[in-house]
Amino acid sequence: MNRGFLIVTIAVFMLLGGSLGWCDFQPWSEKVFEYVAQEYGADAEKRLRFLHDMIRDNQDLSDMEKVVLVNKTLNRLPWISDATQWQKADYWAAPIETIATFGGDCEDIAIVKWVMLVHLGITKEHLRLAYVKIRQTGENHMVLLFVKNPTAALEELEVYVLDNYVEEVKRGYERTDLLAVYITDADGNIALLEDKDGIRSIKGVYEERKIRKLEELKARIAENREKLRELNDGIPILP
Repeated sequence: MNRGFLIVTIAVFMLLGGSLGWCDFQPWSEKVFEYVAQEYGADAEKRLRFLHDMIRDNQDLSDMEKVVLVNKTLNRLPWISDATQWQKADYWAAPIETIATFGGDCEDIAIVKWVMLVHLGITKEHLRLAYVKIRQTGENHMVLLFVKNPTAALEELEVYVLDNYVEEVKRGYERTDLLAVYITDADGNIALLEDKDGIRSIKGVYEERKIRKLEELKARIAENREKLRELNDGIPILP
């Protein structure tokens, strides 16, 4: 995963779900599942139905129960490199592709977790993507953050880490195995972090960053999103 991915992810989320706010979940049309079966096969359709039913049946859980459920469920997705899965050095998969092909790398899985939590009623104010490094190996990595109390003062924030390498959802301060680099919210704001001697602090904030390289990807995602809306009787698949 390269550092430019963070900017890409921002655009992906803004295209997939607008502001990624919340609206009541509405069951999807059978035409959506028929389309997935035709495009990706029967196994992909089964996976999508499983996730759809999980969303439908767990709307009344507490926020933390939803976070734990989504992390555990989506960690079943195998980690697969872009080179192996897509025969490309760096490919940014839409959530439907990750689910349909049953696998992805860390950013792909983090994106699907974000989308699942939005469907379960977690608003964008509680969610962040975090670009980190694994201290022991130096490996670049992406995780999803759930901020339980986003309006609290910085020193009082309760941050939980959803990591495709770790099934247990832990508090951010417990993940001393990760070196924080930067985080982003759904509105395209990037916070550059300093992680030194066990203390994490914000070095700077950058707003609404965009790069020209994203235009082709944005067009593809917008086209897919509109296609799924048509199949779902005019109702967006994503809130």
